Amino acid sequence: MDALPSTRASKRNPAFGSAARLRQQKQFATMRAAGRRYAGVTCVLVVLKTPPDGMRKAAFLISRRYSHLAVVRNRARRLFREVYRQIYEQLPPSWLLFIPRQRLRDAGLADVLKDVDEQARKAGLFTVAPAPTDHDSEPSTTLDA
Repeated sequence: MDALPSTRASKRNPAFGSAARLRQQKQFATMRAAGRRYAGVTCVLVVLKTPPDGMRKAAFLISRRYSHLAVVRNRARRLFREVYRQIYEQLPPSWLLFIPRQRLRDAGLADVLKDVDEQARKAGLFTVAPAPTDHDSEPSTTLDA
C-alpha cells in the first residue's frame, strides 16, 4: 500500500515552526541585552534587527502578571500569533518579542495589528513605500516639439 503524502507539513506556516521560535534562555538574554523596546498602546515590541542566526524568530511573553486567567492570556497569545502571521512576509531577518499591555484586553485584531505595525515601522523593520501621486496615474500632457 502506498503511503499518502502528508498534508500537515504543507499547510504549516513557516512563521510558527520550531525553528522560528525564540526558546532558549540564551536567546532571551541576547534580546534583553541588545534588543530595542518599542512601547505601543496594546503591546511592547522588543526588536533585535541583526540576530546572530540571521533568521526571523518570534516569542510571545504573556505572564501571569498580565492576567491570572488562562483564557485571557490565551486570547492575547492568539491575537499576537495572528498579527505575526499577517506581517511575517514583510519582515526582514529579525527577532521579535511581543509583550501585552493591559489595554490589549479590550482591543480587537485591527487595533493590535495597527499598533504592532506602527511599532515595527518605528523600529525600521518596514520601509514606507511612497504614496502614489495623482499625476502618476494621469496620462502625460506634455507636447513634443
